[in-house]
Amino acid sequence: MDIGRALSFVFDDEEWVKKVLIGGLLSLIPLVGGFIVYGYMLEIARRVYYNSTEPLPEWDDIGGYLARGFFYVVAVFVWFLPVMLLFGCVAVAIIASGSAFGDDAAAALTGIAAFGLISVGILIVMLWAVAFLPIITGRYAIEQRFGAMFQFGEILTEVRRAGAVPILLLLVTYFVAGFIGQLGVLACFIGVIFTSFYANAVVAHGAGQVYRQARGVDATPAESPVQQF
Repeated sequence: MDIGRALSFVFDDEEWVKKVLIGGLLSLIPLVGGFIVYGYMLEIARRVYYNSTEPLPEWDDIGGYLARGFFYVVAVFVWFLPVMLLFGCVAVAIIASGSAFGDDAAAALTGIAAFGLISVGILIVMLWAVAFLPIITGRYAIEQRFGAMFQFGEILTEVRRAGAVPILLLLVTYFVAGFIGQLGVLACFIGVIFTSFYANAVVAHGAGQVYRQARGVDATPAESPVQQF
C-alpha cells in the first residue's frame, strides 16, 4: 500500500477545492449527510480499484451515494454488533460482581478491571476494523450488492490474500488521517468539517488499495460492474 499516494491523490484533481467543500457541507446534514459521504467514499474506493484517471468523483449522483452509504453503514453495524455486545456484557458482569461486595476497595478494583477490559475491547475492535473493513468496503464498492458484505468465506480468503503488511499500513493511514482530520479545530472548529472529509477520502483510497491487493489486481480491469444495491 502507498500511504503517500493516499494522502496526496485528492490534490491531483483540478477541482479538489470545490469537491471537498461540497463534501464538507453535505456532511453537516443530520444523519443523511453521513450516508451521502460514505457513499461517496465507496465510489473513491471503487475508482482506486479500477485505476480511474479521475481522482475524485463528481457530486452528480447524490441519491446513489445516499442509498449505497445507508446500506454500507447498516452492514458495518451488523459486523461490529457481536463484538460490541460481547464486551458490553462482560463489562456489565464485572461491574455488577464488584458492586455485590459493597466494599470500596473491591469497587475500585472492579472499576480498574472494567476500564482495562474496555480498553482491550477498543483495541480488538480497531484491529477487527483494520482487518475486515477494507475488504467489506471493497466488496461492496466493486460488486455493489448488500449480500457481498456477508459472504464470510470469501471475505476471510481475501483478508488472508491481502496480507499483514498492507493492513498494517492501512492502520498507520487511519492514525495519520485521524490526526489530519482534527487539524481543522485550529480554524475555530469550522475547518474540521473539511479536514474530516479529506481524512475520510484518504482512508477510502487506502481501502481501495488494500482491496486491489486482496483481489490480486495487477492491471486495470476491463470494465466496472453495473450498479446494484
